[in-house]
Amino acid sequence: MANDRKETARKVLQMLELTNLAADCNEEKVRELCALARTPHGDVAAVCVPQKFVSLARDLLKGSRIAVTTVANWPRGRSKVDYVAAEAEIAFFEGADEVNVVMPWRQVIQREERTPASMMEECARMAGRRQFIKATLEAGQYEEDWLLRDATRVAIDNGAEFIETESGKTDRRCTLDQARVILEEMKAHHRDSGFKVGNVRTLDEAAAYLALIAEIMGADWLEDDNVRIGGGPDLLEEILAELNAREAA
Repeated sequence: MANDRKETARKVLQMLELTNLAADCNEEKVRELCALARTPHGDVAAVCVPQKFVSLARDLLKGSRIAVTTVANWPRGRSKVDYVAAEAEIAFFEGADEVNVVMPWRQVIQREERTPASMMEECARMAGRRQFIKATLEAGQYEEDWLLRDATRVAIDNGAEFIETESGKTDRRCTLDQARVILEEMKAHHRDSGFKVGNVRTLDEAAAYLALIAEIMGADWLEDDNVRIGGGPDLLEEILAELNAREAA
């Protein structure tokens, strides 16, 4: 059991999108975040910072495998397609490898799918783009599974390379049951989209999501090319404490 927990900690570290999008995030905190990202047990998969710090993070992580990620339409998920597409384009110009785009989930719920579809399409079809677009669904806001399935399909059909559960900035968190709905829809599409669990706070929570992903997509799918775990320095601290404790034992 102890070995299983250690292996989980290793996997989560490899998939971790280490995040600081707090209102008080500043240059010093971005420097600290990027330093934390390169651990004695290996690098995290990505760091996620506010858009104004993308170029700084790019410079700090130069030469590493760590992706630089930022956000667009965050956190409110508004419906201004042109504005959000411009946000994503600027982020890529600044050096972002990936942009988490909050879908206008209110429009999905109201059955106005043209706006979410157009937003994802505009962000995804930029000329020469090699970077990833991740669609943040805000799954906790959907009271009906069929609407969440629709949101997943809209994101995939219009170019999202990853589907993210939530930003962590709404009043309802995504549940495991809702994550199951998203994964089942992704599998049914037979598309090459990845899955990101947003706003993960503990190693036990991450472990529950990894078990769910393995159940639906298969254990061999648990690689950082397919799965991301979004969490902050507190989650990383717990991961490292687990790995350090097992090594000391």
